Amino acid sequence: MNIKTVAAILALGIASTTPARAQVNVCIWGTITGPDALVNGMSYGIRDYLEFLNQTRGGIAGNKVNALLLDGRYKLDEELKIYRRCVDQENAAYISGWSTGSVKALRDQINGDAVPFMTQSFASDALDPQKYPYIFMAGPTYEQQMLIGFRDLAAKGGKRVVLMHADNEYGRGPVNVIRQMGIIQKLGLQLADTVEFRYDAQDLTAQMLRVKSRNPDLVYIQSSTPQAIVILRDAAKVGLPAKLFMGNLYNISPTIPEQLGEAAEGFRAIQAYAFFGADIPAMKQINEFGAKNKIEKKDVYYMKGWMEGIAISAAIENAIKKNGGQVPSDLKEFRKSVRDQTEALTHLDDGGITPPLDFANHQGSTQARIAQIKGGKYEPVSDWIDARQ
Repeated sequence: MNIKTVAAILALGIASTTPARAQVNVCIWGTITGPDALVNGMSYGIRDYLEFLNQTRGGIAGNKVNALLLDGRYKLDEELKIYRRCVDQENAAYISGWSTGSVKALRDQINGDAVPFMTQSFASDALDPQKYPYIFMAGPTYEQQMLIGFRDLAAKGGKRVVLMHADNEYGRGPVNVIRQMGIIQKLGLQLADTVEFRYDAQDLTAQMLRVKSRNPDLVYIQSSTPQAIVILRDAAKVGLPAKLFMGNLYNISPTIPEQLGEAAEGFRAIQAYAFFGADIPAMKQINEFGAKNKIEKKDVYYMKGWMEGIAISAAIENAIKKNGGQVPSDLKEFRKSVRDQTEALTHLDDGGITPPLDFANHQGSTQARIAQIKGGKYEPVSDWIDARQ
């Protein structure tokens, strides 16, 4: 046997002992088309960050990520079907899902399937580390966001609050929780009215006349960007200025001032993530990715998704490291480890998109600030506020 033959045999032996890299599956669904598509940048943001890892680092811990992006169309039956596909067919190690209605409907299934789940909803009904140990979110709950607005009003001497919400679980659920808790009254404020409207309403003039008759100091909107546009447009018709209105973090969209112009000036919303284009380290990564790839949505929601991608990938990487650098062959074991590692994420640097993340409470961050439309753009008008205080 000559030297070349021995070398070839040795090389084959080395190759056979080198473990094959696995593929890590992450399943994402959002409203890619449908009534809430204006805020779907977060779904693209998660996918793009994971693809950024594929392109720059060979994936997560050297394992390629298959980031599957699906369209739930904001239809509950479609979202429930997608969830089952992600669990049973796509073998996802992590799932990111969309609506409040779907996460509430899926809570028990998520527990039973024992699959880590990052919800895009901020409903407190889905946040309970003991009862729902596999569900995570990345920011203050809707109720905590409202509390920021109410405290701001009380500090400025305002008194009368009107709550407006859509006739779906996303709108109705958090408002019901706030009313049951009596938070408004505890702050020395008065709930002047609660106004429910159709989620797909295109004319809310009658509701705006009702709101005007209540003489509010604050009108808090628990709905999404398309509804905020209708509300502010029709508020202007009846002489209600936008500065009376405040929305949650899904009401920070450049579409609002772009479509409404002066009618949007003064409108405020809760900001939990840095704006697209901010001078922060994460934006350098995004620009690097954008130099070679198309970015679908250049907005604050894309930043949210990029941040969630950072958290998801960090948990997966730590689970792989804990398994000796290999993806666990047992999917159930892998999912359980990823869940544990998500909960263990503390002081996680997301490149300045938020203050450092801490998922011990399954929220990542409970800090936000108030932003206001000035000159057609949102500007922060408060410091970061911890919604728990």
